[in-house]
Amino acid sequence: MANAKIVPLRPRAARPVPARPDQDGPVSVEWDEGRETYVAVCERCTETLITERFDQAYGWADEHRCDPELVALLAEVLDRRAA
Repeated sequence: MANAKIVPLRPRAARPVPARPDQDGPVSVEWDEGRETYVAVCERCTETLITERFDQAYGWADEHRCDPELVALLAEVLDRRAA
């Protein structure tokens, strides 16, 4: 995990990529001015991509598919926390 980058929680992006019917969750893409990188985050499974390239961030957002096992686990944990 030497290459891992910590991304602090932040408000929703001003420009989310809308979900397609075959896509599981909307992906937000933001420009992080401090790091000079694009941060793409799936709002359903929380998978994240950090890149310096605009086309790579939006390409990943368009092609992203949520991992069904991760989504189920997150839903179970979050439902327990809410209860």
